[in-house]
Amino acid sequence: MAKKKEVVRGQRHACPFCDAEIAEAAFPYCEACGFRTVPCPGCGLPVASLREDCPHCGADMKKGGAVKGG
Repeated sequence: MAKKKEVVRGQRHACPFCDAEIAEAAFPYCEACGFRTVPCPGCGLPVASLREDCPHCGADMKKGGAVKGG
């Protein structure tokens, strides 16, 4: 089972589409390019809304954060 990261408010991350800096969980999209993001249920980092798995922790985006193959 994946260990969840503690979400720190105000932490910033890169948009998965344009790589612009975005505030974690502040908006459901990137302010720079408008790309829709969703927080990963496993690690809380922003992930492209069309992804089936998180590129950061491998969590299954469709199944509430369970790590695929684990």
